[in-house]
Amino acid sequence: MLWFPARLAGDRQRQRKEVIEEMTGAMYAALGGLKSHMSKLNVIGNNIANVNTYGYKAQRMSFKESMYTTSRSGSNGGATAGGNNPSQVGYGTMVGSIDLNMSPSTYAPTGWGLDTYIDGEGFFMVGDKDGNIMGNSDLSKLDLSRVGDFWVDPEGYICNRDGKCLYGFARVQNPDYIPNPTEKDKTDAAAAKPPKDITSKTIISSQLVPLRVPLSAAAPTEKNGGLIPGDATATPPTEDSYLWDEGDPVYPYLVESTSADGKTYMVNQYAEPNTKATIPGANNNNPGGGGGGGGGAAGTVPDTPSSIVPGEDTDPLSTSGVLHVQLKSMGVEKNGAITGIAANGETVILGYIAIANVDSPDGVTHIDGPYYKAMGGAGKVRVSALNGVLEGKYLGNQVIKDDVPPDPADAIVNEKAVELRDGGLEASSTDVAEEFSQMITTQRGYQANTRIVTVTDSMLEELVNMKR
Repeated sequence: MLWFPARLAGDRQRQRKEVIEEMTGAMYAALGGLKSHMSKLNVIGNNIANVNTYGYKAQRMSFKESMYTTSRSGSNGGATAGGNNPSQVGYGTMVGSIDLNMSPSTYAPTGWGLDTYIDGEGFFMVGDKDGNIMGNSDLSKLDLSRVGDFWVDPEGYICNRDGKCLYGFARVQNPDYIPNPTEKDKTDAAAAKPPKDITSKTIISSQLVPLRVPLSAAAPTEKNGGLIPGDATATPPTEDSYLWDEGDPVYPYLVESTSADGKTYMVNQYAEPNTKATIPGANNNNPGGGGGGGGGAAGTVPDTPSSIVPGEDTDPLSTSGVLHVQLKSMGVEKNGAITGIAANGETVILGYIAIANVDSPDGVTHIDGPYYKAMGGAGKVRVSALNGVLEGKYLGNQVIKDDVPPDPADAIVNEKAVELRDGGLEASSTDVAEEFSQMITTQRGYQANTRIVTVTDSMLEELVNMKR
C-alpha cells in the first residue's frame, strides 16, 4: 500500500509542471510582444526624427502572430457524433514586415536653381565619375535617390552634396552635320536608313554618363586648326578666318566600341587639349563637309574626330586638365534638360537627366542615407527619358544589326507621366499626426505586455510557495 501515496505525489508534480509551463508560455508570449512593440517604436522614432529630411520615405511596421501549439486536433464528426474545433494556444507576436512608402511626396521650394524635384515616380541615378554604363546589366553600379540637391563641382560635373555624379544623356557633336547642305545632301540624308539629321550641330547621345558642363574652346590658332590664314596676294585679298571663338562650348563626339558579346556601341569621348580640329564625320578617305560650331580646313587629315579643340587647364589642382564653360542661370526643364547661359550669351543644354524606374518601387533596399538599390523584391530597373527625348533609342547608342538584335531591357522608355521641377526638393513623407497616434497605441500595447509579465511572475511565485 506504500505505492499509492507515491503515485499521488508523482501526479501532483506532473500537474505542477504543466501549470508552470502554461504560465511561462504566457510570459514568453508577453516578452515577444515587448520586443515587437519596441521594434515598432524604433520605426516610429526614425520616422519622426526624419520629419524634415528631404526625400525621406516613411516606414511602416506590421505585426504577425507567432507559432501555435495544438493540444487537440479538430474533427469533422461521424454518423452519430458531431465534430469539434482544434484547440490551439499561441505564443505571442513577432515583426511581420517593415515597409517603405515610396509614393511621391510634397514639393518643397528651396530657391536653388539646380535643386530638382521628381513630379511622379522614379529615381535619380548617381554614381562615380568613371561609371561605364553600356547596357541595362550595368545599372547595378549606380545608386538610386529621390533627393535632387545638385550643383556644379570644380571640374564641371553635376553632383549632389555627397559628391556623387548625376547620370543622364549628354549632348554630343553631330557627325552628320553639314552647315550648308545642297539639295543632294538633303535627299541622301532623307533616304538613309535610319534618316540622318544634317541640320543640327549637336544631337543627344543615348549613352548613360555622368552629366558634365561642356568644355571651353581653346583660342583658335593655325596649329589647332581654328584659324585659316588669309591670302594677301589673292585678288581680292582674303582675311584670316576663325572657325570658333575662344570659350565656345565644346561637346564630346561619338566613337565606335564593340563589347564582348558582339554588340556595337557609339560612346561619348572628349577631345584632348593640344590636338588639331577636324571636320565632323571626316576620315582619311572622306574629308567631309564643314564644322559643327567650327572645323578644320577642307581636306584636313583628322587627328581626332573632334571639330573644336578644348582649352587646357593649367591649374595644378585640376584633375581633368581641361577647362569647362562657366554657365550662368542654370536650371532644369520639365523634360530633364539642364540649361545655362554661356559667356557668349548662348543658351547651352548640357544634357538630359535620366530617370530610373523599378518594377516594385516599395521593394527597393535602403543602403545608406537617401540611396537605394534595386535588389531582391524590387525587380528590374528600366531607364527612362522624359517627354519624347530619345524615344525608340537603346542605351549606348547601340547600332542595330540583323545578326545581333538589341536587348529589349536596353530600350530607353519614353516616360510621359513624370516631369521635373527645379528650385525645390521632395519633402519628407512622414505624417506626424499618424506617427503620434501610432506611438500612443504602441505605448499602450507595450504597457499591456508588461502587465502579463508581472501577473505571470506573481502567479509563479504563489505556485512555488505552495506547500504539501
